[in-house]
Amino acid sequence: MYTFHLKHYMNPEEKINIIHCARDRSCKLHVHEFVELIFIAEGTCTQYIDGVRYQASPGDLFFVNYGQTHRFEASEDFGYYNLLYVPEYFSGELIHSENIYEIFAISIFQEFEDTAQLPFQVAHFGGDEFWAIRNIIEEMEKEFAAKETGYLSILNGYSRVLFSRFLRKLKSANGMERAGTYVNQIMAECLSYIDEKCFEKITLGELAERTFYNSSYLSRMFKASCGKSLSEYVKEKRILEAGRLLKSTDMTNEEIMASVGYADKKRFYRNFKEIYHQTPAQFRSGGAPPQ
Repeated sequence: MYTFHLKHYMNPEEKINIIHCARDRSCKLHVHEFVELIFIAEGTCTQYIDGVRYQASPGDLFFVNYGQTHRFEASEDFGYYNLLYVPEYFSGELIHSENIYEIFAISIFQEFEDTAQLPFQVAHFGGDEFWAIRNIIEEMEKEFAAKETGYLSILNGYSRVLFSRFLRKLKSANGMERAGTYVNQIMAECLSYIDEKCFEKITLGELAERTFYNSSYLSRMFKASCGKSLSEYVKEKRILEAGRLLKSTDMTNEEIMASVGYADKKRFYRNFKEIYHQTPAQFRSGGAPPQ
């Protein structure tokens, strides 16, 4: 396997290198002795980091640690920025950032054995964020090329901003994932409770008490997750069960109506016709189930 050596890509006095690539279409499997940030500016590509495949598009920012295996395949219009850092750059220059410790509790920029401990290899910046990150990197490229007085301090400052934005995005994505998992758990509990109590009197307030959310927030969360309101969901469950009983039993309409939780005959008939597009009698005599 090919190794990209630090001495070929880095001035030891700078500890950083910035390369704008617009013609590379692929890169064979390799490892490198430096840390690499890859910002996708144009086109699409497939990145392989430690054997894991990532579909990449403009706005993706990849973190590739030294020692990780890496290769990519790209489209014709592919363009990207490579930001290369000596590993010590992070412990010596950026590790004092309070943000890093806050997000990861330990620094991801020091040596670590198990790269799977990283929550993500990539963060995505879309819309205005894309241009904000691209502008930061383009300013870094200009400073690096000009090498005017103070350029290393400026690059260090930009690097702090870039890594803070990267880490914030990772934290946000991880938080959203955890939040999504929790919402799914709450909805599963709600649906299980509804299925159990569907043919009894059930209210949004009862569900709110069980999940410790206020009623209005739970109502919005339920509709966002299920695509319908709680009342619509319960109505559908009750009427579908009524249809099943009409087809499979000799129970009267009144008995079925009561068994699925209806006390108002007019409301039952109205809801039944809304879902099945026919009356209970018509459905029992040969109507088809709703599509």
